[in-house]
Amino acid sequence: MRELILFMHMSLDGYVAAADKNSPPATTDDDEPEDDGTVDDQGIMDMVVPRLTSDSDTLLLGRVVADELLGYWLTAETKFPDLTSGYRAYARWATGAHKAVLSNTEEQLPWENSELLLVKNDEDMVRTVSTLKRQSGKNIVFHGGVRTAQDLARLNLIDEYQLVVEPEALGDGKPLFRNLTNKLKLNLVEAITLKAGAVFLRYRPAAKSTGP
Repeated sequence: MRELILFMHMSLDGYVAAADKNSPPATTDDDEPEDDGTVDDQGIMDMVVPRLTSDSDTLLLGRVVADELLGYWLTAETKFPDLTSGYRAYARWATGAHKAVLSNTEEQLPWENSELLLVKNDEDMVRTVSTLKRQSGKNIVFHGGVRTAQDLARLNLIDEYQLVVEPEALGDGKPLFRNLTNKLKLNLVEAITLKAGAVFLRYRPAAKSTGP
């Protein structure tokens, strides 16, 4: 069975989005990337993301963040010809990846190679994500949104947490772990010091941990 890998940015005090934001950071510094992809001050796109994408072929997203993230990455090479090699590689991966979008409303998605996963309750979420994980292929990458991430963590559907911890405290915001049914015990399997004071951490639920 392939695994579901959550990759998100987190503040030092544990928030994955500011209190007034509905969506989390995508794979860069902002929740909706506004830069032209010519600079990656933390080295994330060269040090961390390539390994994530090489082992994955599916992108799982909540409906709201799908518009923001795919709206940027699927047009990034065209809009920004001076993308760094890391940004360009991720843009191409996102374009080619199968896109599974979680939504509580039936609709026609605008992106090629995409499918809508209709989820209206916890039972739907468990069934739908478990079915996706049982399909053949490489791993599945999840970037957001926040409420979907919270649900996936609460339902113990995430096999690995990959977190970029930013050297800043928000003071308030939206946490990744909320309303857990039981205490979630995690094993640290890797830690990498990035540039500009950020840290990359890989955790696996203790029951699923197999080491680096």
